[in-house]
Amino acid sequence: MTKTIIRALVLGTSMLTASLWAVETVTFPGATPAAPAAAPAAAQPKQQKLLKVCSITTAQGFQEFQANVQVVQSQRQLVIEANAAFEKETNAAKKKELKAKVDELLAKLNENNQTMIKTYGFSLDRSYTVSVEKADVYMLVSDEEAAKIEQAQAATAAAGTKK
Repeated sequence: MTKTIIRALVLGTSMLTASLWAVETVTFPGATPAAPAAAPAAAQPKQQKLLKVCSITTAQGFQEFQANVQVVQSQRQLVIEANAAFEKETNAAKKKELKAKVDELLAKLNENNQTMIKTYGFSLDRSYTVSVEKADVYMLVSDEEAAKIEQAQAATAAAGTKK
């Protein structure tokens, strides 16, 4: 019971943290943006459909997925910042150091992005929709509070069946 509650809390916290409750489409930084709605009809891409790329069935699995997405997003940002520093640098020796750093960071990012593709079907250059099928929300209460809430829930359920 305690494990179930903890898992539910972790899942709920993860989903709330990721702001996935009230949105239909989640766009990850670095993802290819969708075509603007005001584009001329000739420029509109063909109708697209959603393709399920993975299912994450546990709170721990979702938390791990979310952490992995944050890692590759952070790595992408580091590559962008390192590349900007490389572009601005005028000293040839420092520029060579920065180029090596950019190459190293980019190689690691590409490696991790490939791992994400193999593991989840997730890539930084795509947009994704996350469907939350079920979420149980729990709160910590005292025994007295629990008894009162359970009585109120039972009364509500009984009133609903009488209708």
